Amino acid sequence: MKSIFSVIAGLLFIGAFIPYILAILRDKHLPPGAEGKTEPSKVTWIIWASLDSIVLVGMYFKETINGQIIGAVLGAWIVVIFAVRYGESKWSKLDKWCLGGAVLGIFLWKIFKEATFGIMISLGVIFIGFIPTLKSAWKDPGREDKLAWTIFWTSCVYAVLAIPKWTLADAAQPITFFVIETIMMYILYIRHR
Repeated sequence: MKSIFSVIAGLLFIGAFIPYILAILRDKHLPPGAEGKTEPSKVTWIIWASLDSIVLVGMYFKETINGQIIGAVLGAWIVVIFAVRYGESKWSKLDKWCLGGAVLGIFLWKIFKEATFGIMISLGVIFIGFIPTLKSAWKDPGREDKLAWTIFWTSCVYAVLAIPKWTLADAAQPITFFVIETIMMYILYIRHR
C-alpha cells in the first residue's frame, strides 16, 4: 500500500505544477507586482530545484527515493524556466545564504561520506528558501495559485502515508514538504479569510 501512496504522491506533486504554470502564463501580461498576479520567485524556485535535486541524489544513495521527490525535481525545474522568464528576480542576503547552505550540504556529504548530511542540510535550506514565497503569499495571497498548492498539500499527505521506515533518510523529505505545504494552506485558506 505504501508504494501505491508513493506513486500517487509523485503524480499529484507533478500534477500540481500544471495549474501553477497555467496561472503564471495567464498572468504574464499583468504588470510586475500587480495585485493577484501569480509571479513565482526566481530565487525560491532555483533554490528549491537545486536542493530537491541534491535531496534526490542523497535519497538515491540511501535507497529511499519516493515518488514525491521525483515529481518535485521534475516540476521544480520546469517552473524555474517559467520563473526566469516571468518571475520576480530580487536576490537578497537570505537567498545567497540559502545557496551557500546547499554548497555546505554537499561539502559535508563529501567529507563525512554520508548522504544523510546532504539530505538534512538541503531540506533545512529548502525550508529557509521557502521564506521569500512565504513573505510574498503573506502580503498578497492572490499571487499564489490555490489549486496548485492544494494539490501539493494532498501529495504531501500521501507521501507521509507512504513513509516506509521512520528514519531520517526515509521520513525527513516528506515531512519537510508537508510542513511547507501546510503553512501555505494556512496562509491561502485561513489567514486571509
